[in-house]
Amino acid sequence: MRTVTGLYPRKGKKGYHRFWLTPEGVEREVIEHSEKEVIEDSANPIWILKHSLGSDQGEEDYSDFDFEKYVVADRKTDLEKFVTKKGIKDLLYKGLKVPVPASHYSHAVGPIHAGIIEPGHFRFIVKGEVIQNLDIRLGFQKRGLLDLIKGKGYKDSLPYAEVISGDSTIAYGIAFSRIFEEAHKIEVPQEIDFARLIFLELERIATHIGDLGGLAEDIGYYPLHGVCSLQRGVPLGVMEALTGNRFGRGSLAPGKIFLRRGLTKEKLVELAQRIRSVTADVSAHFERAAYASTNRERLQSCGVVRQKQVKHLGFIGMVEKCTGLNRDLRAVEKSYTLSSPINLELNRNHMRGDAWSRFYIRYEELKNSGNWLAEAIPKLESAVALKTEKTTHSKTVKKGTYYSAVEGWRGPVLVSLDLDPDGIIEDVYIRDPSVPNWHALELAVRGEFIGDFPMNNKSFNLSYVGVDL
Repeated sequence: MRTVTGLYPRKGKKGYHRFWLTPEGVEREVIEHSEKEVIEDSANPIWILKHSLGSDQGEEDYSDFDFEKYVVADRKTDLEKFVTKKGIKDLLYKGLKVPVPASHYSHAVGPIHAGIIEPGHFRFIVKGEVIQNLDIRLGFQKRGLLDLIKGKGYKDSLPYAEVISGDSTIAYGIAFSRIFEEAHKIEVPQEIDFARLIFLELERIATHIGDLGGLAEDIGYYPLHGVCSLQRGVPLGVMEALTGNRFGRGSLAPGKIFLRRGLTKEKLVELAQRIRSVTADVSAHFERAAYASTNRERLQSCGVVRQKQVKHLGFIGMVEKCTGLNRDLRAVEKSYTLSSPINLELNRNHMRGDAWSRFYIRYEELKNSGNWLAEAIPKLESAVALKTEKTTHSKTVKKGTYYSAVEGWRGPVLVSLDLDPDGIIEDVYIRDPSVPNWHALELAVRGEFIGDFPMNNKSFNLSYVGVDL
């Protein structure tokens, strides 16, 4: 299966860079289409277009739309809603009016949320207690990150890469590092690449443990919530023991990793045992939670995403996997094999596209990644022994467009940079996995109770800042 997963206007030239997600990785092609042709091309998902090409066109007013037409989820209706003579509308909130039949009501949530959740605007159309439609708009903390990255080389751009979405620090750090390694012809010892993948899997299981606890809290199963609240700190602690930072910030650079001193063989074995123990503990508590029929009844058949939607709308990562499809860029990462190969198989009996599937997939990936890490961490000894402070590289680069994609915990992060001959970033394109997947949440909650929205939202756990660049 091939789907378009990114679109990037060519700097100073006609046309676009178009990125395809395939089972073999991400491929780039150059298309010399006009913006009109790109928008009309059914291969390009609407939410990718809105993210890449969307412009500020002020308040969105759909109040004159026929309601039955407005809630039709097809490309023709989306084009009619979002495309004007000025182009396609962006994903940011400027005000939103929706058609509301007399028997329905419109319910707005955000941008102000309780607690520490980031801001987004959720506009529901509800009949009784059942959601008929949801429109999601973002853009409340526009950080100007893309402009901040421009004009920087690899040393100065990596701190910005690490905060594109803070829960994916390592995924974005690897993507940026690999782009500069290709451009500067930096040879990377496989032991270094292997170490980066260890950090990536620590990032994955730390987030999965937190999400398992968060979902357990939303369905009122507090034994698992309590365990996960405590145990999420274990992989974060291991990351800190290895790198000096709980999220691995400052640990990556092109051709290099930065490890803390004193990582003896005995210390690495101890850290591996911590991961083995936390994997077994959280897995056992999940299995107890999964056995409880009330938990299954709460999550199964709720918030369903279908394979047909994945194929036509460009959903990726966990949202794709939870439907039984299983593209995963880790399958083409050769450095995983410096330890036992990582298991990427998922129990398809539980992958039905619902909230239960998104609950279960975290458990499966925790087990698979945790077991791999327990074997892999002691083998970091070979990376510790390497002298990584010095790398040979070409000071000048071939001017052009470079890209990299890495399988973060949400799915594949995609970064494309235009570099000048000195390796300075002239332009940048970033597509977080959340970009297409927010639309999956919009569709998944149709027909669900409004009271189930927090649970469904948490089952996706999408990034606001990953879109709000």
